[in-house]
Amino acid sequence: MTATLQSATTSAVYRPRPLAGRGGLGQGAIAWLVAATDFMMLVAASAAGFVLYEQISFSLTADPIGYMGIGLLVAMSFVLAMHSAHAYRPDAILRPGHQMRLISLLIPGVFGFLLTVLFFLKLGATFSRGSIGASLLFSFAGLTGLRLLWPAFLPYAVARGAFGRRRILLICSATAHVTAFEDRAAAHGMIVVEVLRLPEDGGDCASAPDFTLIASRMRVDEIVMVWGEPDLEGLQGYLWQMRRSPLPVSVAFDGFIGTIVAANPRSIGGLTAFQSQRPPLSLCESAVKRLFDITFAATCLLALSPMMLAVAVAIKLDSPGPVLFRQIRKGYGGRPFRIVKFRSMTVLEDGPEVRQATRGDDRITRVGAFIRSTSLDELPQFWNVLKGDMSVVGPRPHALAHDDYFDTQIGEYVFRRHVRPGLTGWAQINKCRGETPDIEKMQERVHHDLWYINNWSLWLDVKIILRTVFQLHDFRAAY
Repeated sequence: MTATLQSATTSAVYRPRPLAGRGGLGQGAIAWLVAATDFMMLVAASAAGFVLYEQISFSLTADPIGYMGIGLLVAMSFVLAMHSAHAYRPDAILRPGHQMRLISLLIPGVFGFLLTVLFFLKLGATFSRGSIGASLLFSFAGLTGLRLLWPAFLPYAVARGAFGRRRILLICSATAHVTAFEDRAAAHGMIVVEVLRLPEDGGDCASAPDFTLIASRMRVDEIVMVWGEPDLEGLQGYLWQMRRSPLPVSVAFDGFIGTIVAANPRSIGGLTAFQSQRPPLSLCESAVKRLFDITFAATCLLALSPMMLAVAVAIKLDSPGPVLFRQIRKGYGGRPFRIVKFRSMTVLEDGPEVRQATRGDDRITRVGAFIRSTSLDELPQFWNVLKGDMSVVGPRPHALAHDDYFDTQIGEYVFRRHVRPGLTGWAQINKCRGETPDIEKMQERVHHDLWYINNWSLWLDVKIILRTVFQLHDFRAAY
């Protein structure tokens, strides 16, 4: 599709869409799987908490079967509460922040209910508060681990048809490119079985083919329309026509409208509004992000120090010159700082003219080609993170020469500096990594960077870091 449409659908990837199998069977299967896993884990965690507490505190070997009843009460209460909060819907399962808020609220409530039951049944002497506290910690840890597992496992399983594939009828303009949409649909367990093209001007819905009849013949599960025209009355006509079908109908907006509806929805005066630009991070949000950066960067520097030493030795033996490369970049608010990287070229360009690396660039050394393709050249930037010049996640900083050029060419480019630049970012994990040979490529990168700034959360940073690690094997975009 066009760059705008690709960007809009990229935004939708982070706000997880419902995952479903053929005819909706997959949604039920996913909900049952997650609920059953929670139930079994809570029974096991409750019993383990009681048994281990007895063993550690009193050196008593307790029979876990005797505590299964407590675990069953805890598990049943929690699963029913989560079901009442619609937390087992596939789209809710893929929102770890929302899940963790519910868990933090419900688990203490469930154990509080357990204590109340034990008090009224006069069983407080049988079950100590210490054993109940141990069970609570085990249960919370187990649920947290599962919530980190599902966002990685479920999309993988759905994309491979483990829960069935949802068949899609795609309706779009005559000029739209559908390959990107098909790829993203496949990643969400969907398959485009037919593409219907609208006239370039949107056409008259009265003379359009009967989409509902075509959908029934194709035996599709959902109709998706990609609309990029300013004529919303025409869209309304098509949607009215599709009301004759019992199938679900979804609309994806291309163009300028697509960038608006991709923003965070909120309620203002009873109306649904889309926040196209969020305010700067609050003092609390900035403190949380900074604390995470310091902890993560310090841990990585300690853990990766042997590897960094080996890279430094290889660079020194491979070609003459310093091990580290320093270059002026613009940081938060446009303030300049010196970024630190492992040297991967025979030159140390830093000035009004800096030539981007290209595929087969003769300036890149042998060791440099390897560390660039594996991103090992970026590891010293953890020092920039500790100093406060950079963040672990954020828009990638560019050389001053490139910044000055794109500042004049892309109106939104300067907004990238509303947060600290990062080692990795939303753009990098969405295939906007490496060379930017033209304005269109940089505009696509800027669009992703702005989406990250307007949708920041600590969970988003964690997701980007995990996806960065899993994508390090893809060397095609880095050279």
